[in-house]
Amino acid sequence: MCNITSLLPAEMLERIFLWLSPRDMKTVELVCRRWLQVGETPGLWSWLSSLTVNNIEMLTCRRFKGVSKLRVKRKLTMTNELLESIVRHPALKLLNIAGTNLSAIDPDILARVVNSVETVDVTGTSLTAVQANAIFTAISEDNKLKNMKIRNNNLSALKTGMLARAVHCLEYAEILSSTRLTAEQLSEIFTAICEGTKIRKIQIANGCCNLNLVSPDLLAKAVNKLDDVELVEVSLRSQQVTAILTGILTQSNLKRLIIISFAEVAEDILSKAQTKCNIGIYEW
Repeated sequence: MCNITSLLPAEMLERIFLWLSPRDMKTVELVCRRWLQVGETPGLWSWLSSLTVNNIEMLTCRRFKGVSKLRVKRKLTMTNELLESIVRHPALKLLNIAGTNLSAIDPDILARVVNSVETVDVTGTSLTAVQANAIFTAISEDNKLKNMKIRNNNLSALKTGMLARAVHCLEYAEILSSTRLTAEQLSEIFTAICEGTKIRKIQIANGCCNLNLVSPDLLAKAVNKLDDVELVEVSLRSQQVTAILTGILTQSNLKRLIIISFAEVAEDILSKAQTKCNIGIYEW
């Protein structure tokens, strides 16, 4: 059979293979070396948009070159070599390395990885202060990254102004538990939003920081510049929540607001604001 099909151009074999199911494709690749070579063409595996990586060999496999979403298993040992392979992946747009231990990774390599995709999840990856600074420096210099989840990493040691510059480049930031942002860092973020950024959605939650030291006027102005905001268990004061709702009644871009807090707010102001956008305020 291989001798007969060796007369067919690779392009014709590809067209034939396109009619096969994924299971049959795997069988076809076992027939002969030429069929294996043709069967590894990325276009034949275009149905596979996401991939969970168990080892570095999977990243070098030709069939997976068209994969746009990549998740690295939590138990996989992270190495500089593995991350370099991710950087070289041609079609990658979304990278999930949440739960892996990145503390031993070269900061420059890690920064290149994060900024080689549009969406990244580095939740609970034991980032060091040097790595965090390298990542946010790269974000501020290269605007390819749009969405970032960075929960359960200590960001309190980030250099002054670093977060503000990064916020100018992102469209969505999820800063949840244990990021330990300081009042100064939070004020930097909200000031940057007020001055005009790409960011349209932000989620700050689960005790990652204390917002009650942020100026009510600054917080209200920043929140009402955005489209979608979640503030959950971040020690808001009633004055801050009232300022946000008052801003909704005057001039606001806000379409959705979720607040979970002990802060009390006047029912009349809340009712009026709820006619302007989708608001959920719940007691913590």
